[in-house]
Amino acid sequence: MRPKAVFIFILIFFISGCGFLGKYRVIRKSEEFVIKAPPLKLQVGEKLIYKAEWLGLDVGIATLTVEEITERNGRKVYKIHARAESTPIISKLYKVEDDIFTYLDVEEFYPVRFEKKQREGGYRSDEYIDFYQKKGKAVYFSRLNHSKKEFDIPMRVQDTLSIMYYFRLQDVNVGKSIFANMSADEKNYLLEAKIHKKGVINIKGVGEWEAFMVEPLPWFQGKVKRKAKATAWFSSDEKRIPLLMVTSGIPFVGTVTITLQKIEQLDPVPNSN
Repeated sequence: MRPKAVFIFILIFFISGCGFLGKYRVIRKSEEFVIKAPPLKLQVGEKLIYKAEWLGLDVGIATLTVEEITERNGRKVYKIHARAESTPIISKLYKVEDDIFTYLDVEEFYPVRFEKKQREGGYRSDEYIDFYQKKGKAVYFSRLNHSKKEFDIPMRVQDTLSIMYYFRLQDVNVGKSIFANMSADEKNYLLEAKIHKKGVINIKGVGEWEAFMVEPLPWFQGKVKRKAKATAWFSSDEKRIPLLMVTSGIPFVGTVTITLQKIEQLDPVPNSN
């Protein structure tokens, strides 16, 4: 992973693994409120806008959008789009434009396709992975060099974007963990999302939420494998909005903080339900 572009992947925070105080604060710890159960569906049109900060500088903007319900590989799916780009000043030094898509099965809540198009400095990629979940197989294809590779996957595997939405659909309790299989860079991990505590979070200029904190722990071959330590806070209401993500100890980088800036509800496209 290229250190200058690492903040892009902090957005997909589950594959890293707490924190540094940015422009947010935990007002108080609280056990008074209840973490509400989420609905068993995603909200089409939901758009979440985030700011990435490093050393007190705004270095990037990221968006997460549930664009529509469509079909892919014979299945009815949510089309989910994550976009990350560097700020204009940072782009003069190191331009980043990344678009990541996951196509999440509406009924089974696992991905049938993962797409990634990246521009990070002089690096380029344009690739996708088709997941054949019932066969336990996945097929990778690069649109740039036309390379193709098949590899094994565990049952109900998630990708690095779909896993965030899968987690948002699960019942959680403080002191407990949620587990899921995850595929990243053609390797299979067991991801543990450990729910540590509840609290009230204030993001400067944005708002205040009752929330809970999660620490993602990626297990590989019986050991926790991560290059940095991460935590995330989610709202405790039915929407389970990712509010902020902090990753520290990134080699050559240090700490990056990503905070929610805006919530939008886009008009659904005609074929969405």
